[in-house]
Amino acid sequence: MKKATFWQKARCLASSVLLAVLTIPILFITSVKEAEAVPSFARKYDMSCNVCHTRQPRLNPYGQRFMENGYQLPGTADGGRKEKHLLGGETNGATLDEISNYMAIRLRADIQQGSLREKVDGVSEDPDIIFPRTVNIFFAGTAKKDISFFFEAEYDTQDPAESAMIFERSMLIFDNLFAPNNGTVKIGQFDPSALYSFPTHRQQLNPIKPIAETGTFPPEINRIPVLPLAFSSKMFGLTTGGLASGAANSQPGEEGFAILPFEPYLFNAPVQKGVSVHGRVFGNSLLYQVGVVQKMTAEETPQTRWDSYVMLRYDVQGAFSNFQVSGFYYTASKAAMPTVNMGSGPIAADETVDWNRYGLAARWQHKAWDIYGTYIADTIDKPVFSGGMPLGGASTWETDASGISVEADYLLTDKWMLGARYDQMKAGGLIRGMPQAMNAAWDQDLNQDASLLALIGKYYPAPNIGLYARYHHNLESSVKLPSAMGGDEHPATNLTSMFIVGVDMAF
Repeated sequence: MKKATFWQKARCLASSVLLAVLTIPILFITSVKEAEAVPSFARKYDMSCNVCHTRQPRLNPYGQRFMENGYQLPGTADGGRKEKHLLGGETNGATLDEISNYMAIRLRADIQQGSLREKVDGVSEDPDIIFPRTVNIFFAGTAKKDISFFFEAEYDTQDPAESAMIFERSMLIFDNLFAPNNGTVKIGQFDPSALYSFPTHRQQLNPIKPIAETGTFPPEINRIPVLPLAFSSKMFGLTTGGLASGAANSQPGEEGFAILPFEPYLFNAPVQKGVSVHGRVFGNSLLYQVGVVQKMTAEETPQTRWDSYVMLRYDVQGAFSNFQVSGFYYTASKAAMPTVNMGSGPIAADETVDWNRYGLAARWQHKAWDIYGTYIADTIDKPVFSGGMPLGGASTWETDASGISVEADYLLTDKWMLGARYDQMKAGGLIRGMPQAMNAAWDQDLNQDASLLALIGKYYPAPNIGLYARYHHNLESSVKLPSAMGGDEHPATNLTSMFIVGVDMAF
């Protein structure tokens, strides 16, 4: 009876919410069409959005080549003065488009309802209207031949305590340095995985952020995020450091101290500061990318560290299909501090650990199908605690972790798309603070796996506007935290489902 009541309520809610979401944008959509508002690159080149996108925001092969070439049409160096304004004089002036040709806005809004096995503070099971959820303002284009720029300002209301307009991705791009397609350099803050076959950005199922406190250890995770789990750190018990090793310390109290096992990290972080070079020097089918990322070590006194990565992608283009396969390797020295908490505060290991990540991805597009997936593995050094027992010396750790994310999207018509995604995370990191034989309160492994199944239906009244309904279901059975940590429902299994309806538009 209880189950039937829940589904009756869910169907009723779905009908009401979907009607609301489909109704809210009507006036807005009308105004967009009247203004002939389409994304800036489509305006600039007088093309439909679908020239570069399978369906917004996913890029097709032509759109990927457009991005590779510094947001210039493939095979061109669009930096000339044609249809641009000349700034700074005829001799050494720069050129700039009309503002509508290099400025664009992306708006996402949601109505969400999640279901939990166990109620937790800060998470309501009532419908949550997040309108708007995220607003992105993009400035991108060419200032001179083969010199491009990209700036993205984001206003995010998913976390009211941190909602603000900030610059996220921001970069300068120097294209075709050696010969056409041979070398493009990006400098600034960007997504290192942008050229990977399963990139962190441009997801049909936009990420839903976690509800968590990362200024304490262990972190208080009230709700895990909803995103491709292959991207996540997958490691329990790691921090960004700043603690002296070998003794109990007070909580740092700074957000971001604890590394969430469910957050995108390293090569798959949404934004990293660094430099990368990519091109097709080995032929038209093989794309290379090498780069470095500037971060801070997890030592007691943090020092600048330089992570490095390499990525290769091989493309096979057919008449009605495209196949590509990618592989990457990312290495980070002194990237994290293993940490335990025996009740008197977090205790750091003797030394930081290096963190290595590698992955494989593939994408196949054939007519109405777009199928893509990735396998990503993480390894850390074996943590060492010389403080003995109970100061971390009895803790047990798993140094390997892995994740899989696979998605398939199908275009029923030019306006309707259906999709499904499967995510699985095999967790690593801290298993137990000490063996159960020594302390009965450590009666459960901390590093629990996670897996989610997601379904989406999306309707495009225009190529740059998507209205969607999506459902996420947790495939894991109920698991409790160790009694030493309260014995509540484990965060990996507490969220049983989430239903979301919303709008995603770019203009």
